Amino acid sequence: MRNQDAEGRGSYELGSPQVAGEERGVSLLEESQESQESPAEPPPVRILLLAFMIMFQGYGVMNGNPAHALKMKLDLPPSEAAAFQNATASFQLSKLLMRILQISLLVFLQPNGIVYLAYAIMFVALLIPIIFVWGEDMKDLSVVYLQYTLGGIAIGLFEGTFLSIISVLGKKTKTFAIMGAPLGFAVHNILLGSVLPAGYEVLYYVYSAACIPVAVAIFYFYAPLADANSQGKGCQIFLKSLQQPQQWLLAMLPWFLAKFAGNFVMEDAFPLLYLTFNTPHVPLFAPSSTSPTIPFKYYTAFYYFVLMALGDTISRRVPEVLNLSTGKAWGFWIATSILLCIAGEVLNFLLIPIITGFAAFIAYFGNGLVYGLSAQYIDAYIAAEHRYTAYNLWCFAGDLAGYAGQGALSVKIAESACEGRHYTYICHKSQEVWD
Repeated sequence: MRNQDAEGRGSYELGSPQVAGEERGVSLLEESQESQESPAEPPPVRILLLAFMIMFQGYGVMNGNPAHALKMKLDLPPSEAAAFQNATASFQLSKLLMRILQISLLVFLQPNGIVYLAYAIMFVALLIPIIFVWGEDMKDLSVVYLQYTLGGIAIGLFEGTFLSIISVLGKKTKTFAIMGAPLGFAVHNILLGSVLPAGYEVLYYVYSAACIPVAVAIFYFYAPLADANSQGKGCQIFLKSLQQPQQWLLAMLPWFLAKFAGNFVMEDAFPLLYLTFNTPHVPLFAPSSTSPTIPFKYYTAFYYFVLMALGDTISRRVPEVLNLSTGKAWGFWIATSILLCIAGEVLNFLLIPIITGFAAFIAYFGNGLVYGLSAQYIDAYIAAEHRYTAYNLWCFAGDLAGYAGQGALSVKIAESACEGRHYTYICHKSQEVWD
């Protein structure tokens, strides 16, 4: 049964998660405030990690191995690299716009309904390349724009709303759930990337689409139930928060900056990798070396993406063991996370493959730390009536960075990294040729 009090679930009120120690229990739907002690932390609902992970598998096909497979299937010349990246960046642009436009949907849908709508749109987005690129052999970039735009709409609707909904289940549930993001990427870039033979890349999309109904079922049975009177109130809550910026906005500014840094390096990592390591083989120890080399497929699946996933996953659990009892501690760790993101990005310019893997670990450790710290901070220090707005604007800041990191700017960054350094296997000047 869905509504089991023993599991600490039941109906929820938008944006009103529990916080540590003494806190206010705010009923947003009735806009009343009553003082009460926080109940004990409920046990984590770990299965919601899968519901989050499966949606981020859909996100994952917009990057890494699946995106590169799509580019190769379209048979685009190197001169079209910037055009392709701009097409894929439509994902970030539509995701960014939906952070705000979704608020109007709350007039017609409860937050749970928005999550179901997001799953449906992602399912359609995953069908686009299956039908038109692999099925009809279309080569036009309009297919990429359609797929990535729909995918961005889905994530834009999903992420902030999902996190707000499950906040009532406690920080342990949220900590598990957000680990689903890097795991969703890892499925494609590590597991499937190492076993799919050439010519079967369409299975990235088939598998991801097949998982969506599973995620819908998990969310239906394990997510908190929406209050029957909540429809339309979320929009009012968002607007009310915007009218009271002095109560929350200043405190969120450092977290917006951190989210910008994390998302920029996260989205730029994939095009930067594929545009600099642009041949079927990778020399391990120096860009100019011609031996020993390893097939690019195995370099990414067994080294680069493994370190990336480890960095992004481990770091999301780190805030649980940190002493965050003072403002100085929060400031130190958020600054550290930003510096890790920057350091990871800079290390890519060495063009040393074995170092590039560590660069991915460092950058994504910083990104995951931003995610974990932000989730804890918002739930602990942002008043309950402002958390929904804070989460969505925090995601909005990340989308701005993602658009910059995934678009044509990523090609310019790769060109800057390769400037004056063109080798047999790295920053190769002739057209990409892949096994």
